[in-house]
Amino acid sequence: MAIKNYSDLQTALNTFVANAEVASDLAPHQAFWNDLSYQQFITGDVPGMSGFKILIVGNAAQSNIIMALSGTQNGPFDPSTGTIGQMPQPSPPYPDQQSLIDDIAEWINAGCPN
Repeated sequence: MAIKNYSDLQTALNTFVANAEVASDLAPHQAFWNDLSYQQFITGDVPGMSGFKILIVGNAAQSNIIMALSGTQNGPFDPSTGTIGQMPQPSPPYPDQQSLIDDIAEWINAGCPN
């Protein structure tokens, strides 16, 4: 699914969570993308995780949402050694997760158009 705006991103994340049967209530921040405005999402921290900016506009590779979904090695989201681990819990990766990551990364690298 091509993500063209924040509403598309919310839909993509909600569809992914539903299809993967992920219990978003397991995370302290739950499905936070549904509760944040576009501006809060592109500039703010993950709710309840001070210092973990959701994303860096134009830089998907350094964006926490991408690193969390990808399980980026040698950092907090590393599934083997990270203090947080790969998302979403409890048992990533899920079917179609890479497709979602690619779509979100493309949107971020395009400047997070809305």
